[in-house]
Amino acid sequence: MTLSYLKAGRLKQWLGRPDSPAFLRECKALFDKAFGERSDNHPAASAFGPVPDHLKTVIRGPQIALRATHTVNGVVYSRTSTHIGNSLVVFYPGGNHSSCPVPGSIQHIVFYSNHDVVFVVQRQVSAPPGQLDPYADYPHFPARIYSNSLSPKLEIVRPNWVVSHYARWAIDKDLAVVLILSRVC
Repeated sequence: MTLSYLKAGRLKQWLGRPDSPAFLRECKALFDKAFGERSDNHPAASAFGPVPDHLKTVIRGPQIALRATHTVNGVVYSRTSTHIGNSLVVFYPGGNHSSCPVPGSIQHIVFYSNHDVVFVVQRQVSAPPGQLDPYADYPHFPARIYSNSLSPKLEIVRPNWVVSHYARWAIDKDLAVVLILSRVC
């Protein structure tokens, strides 16, 4: 498997060279079209359909496309059913950058026909009041104690509201440690 992966990587690098012959550039265009590589990350027109009933409370519009992943500036975001680690995001609620970012899990990635993209997110529930947080004394270590569950409420998060991913470790059935994985503190 490793050898196949390396060969595929070398082929992709070779096809992507700017000085490659014209026939190889045509092959790359065919590969990209056949295997879904799109420079704008936008789904094909045939992927759009009506809003599913369970999303009608938060999503407006006649036609949407649901995707498993979305890439922004080289960072991959996924719905939780596709990849739990890439679904865990820290974001500014309502896009308010003056508020503290909160952790949540992407449940759906929604594309509109006008190329707008939103994440449908469930927030990580705060720890119960009075819960001791051993990480609170270390402001330069971005870990905090939270409940091990997600809020049942769905909310819209735009990709530019996202600060970073986070890691979640369940320390028992009720509590989890949330560690913000921001590259910039």
